[in-house]
Amino acid sequence: MYNSERMMNAIGDLSDDKIEKTGRALGYQRERLRTSGVPVRMGRLLPIAAVVALILALGVTAYAIYIHWSRGMEQRLPATDAEKEMAEQSGLSDTSQTVSATANGVTISVEQTVIDRDTAHISLRIDGFTLPEGQYPDIGMGWSLTFDGERAPNMSGSFVDERDSNGNLIFTAPDGSMEFDFIAKAGGKWESFAGKEIRVVIDSLGTGDKGQYQALAEGPWELVWTPGSNVESRIVLPDAALDDTGIKLVKAEISPISVKVTLQLPELWEGYKTLEPFDWHLFGVRMKDGTEYQTIFGPASSEGYADIDNLLLEQDFSSSQILEPDQVEALIFAPQALTGGKLIYVSVG
Repeated sequence: MYNSERMMNAIGDLSDDKIEKTGRALGYQRERLRTSGVPVRMGRLLPIAAVVALILALGVTAYAIYIHWSRGMEQRLPATDAEKEMAEQSGLSDTSQTVSATANGVTISVEQTVIDRDTAHISLRIDGFTLPEGQYPDIGMGWSLTFDGERAPNMSGSFVDERDSNGNLIFTAPDGSMEFDFIAKAGGKWESFAGKEIRVVIDSLGTGDKGQYQALAEGPWELVWTPGSNVESRIVLPDAALDDTGIKLVKAEISPISVKVTLQLPELWEGYKTLEPFDWHLFGVRMKDGTEYQTIFGPASSEGYADIDNLLLEQDFSSSQILEPDQVEALIFAPQALTGGKLIYVSVG
């Protein structure tokens, strides 16, 4: 039996913005009907009816269908419906922003952010820009991204693409929109991204191939907002050995989409001078229920001595799996050359 009161309360709590996004996902558009000069918003009625129909068809858990995950976020942070709901309720994911800018018929708007202590994912939606067939979209070098007026030490950005049945890259969604995503890492510059004002400026949109950029739409587009963000993190001090390597895990700071570890080495590691990756890296986690997530961490986004005299090495990693910090039971380490190597599990309680 469905909990109708819970469902209707959930629907009643939806913001106009979320109703509109749900409407877009279901193929509806917000429109106005004028009668005797009085505007009546019909857009809200249709999505609510659609949501109710889906709830009745799919069951009580479907009431969370309004939770939005951008195309790029689906690729980088694939998540279950429960994980998406948890991310939105905790503030890790924020789709509530209505910030947008329009120039020359092209609108760029904030679609979603997923931000924790050390990692920031920012998804921007682009409407009104037509990409010439067979071309690759680009924004050239005329862009900036700052947090409280400062650049993050590690930033990158790209257009979201998918492949069609023939293996061709597709950048434009069925509704005609495109998506450009930024990823930034704090890298120890700040204690946290939380609460920082984000400012994005894009000067132009165009095409780029083989290092040649051609602007097709001139801006600038400027977006300024302070997103909701999740400052949840868990600090553990295991002071535990990585098996017989001579390395000890002194400290770990676990956040929903990033982990920072501090290792004490048995001797000076010379590779930091030549920017070589350290021999061992974070490979995955084991949760308290026994679930293991492996290969969820890429190369360290920053790596270096926090205290060279005491041989303390810090490594920052981003996760492609949303984690509940309190449920992490062990960190899994692996050698850089995993072939023939072993995994080392270090309990963090």
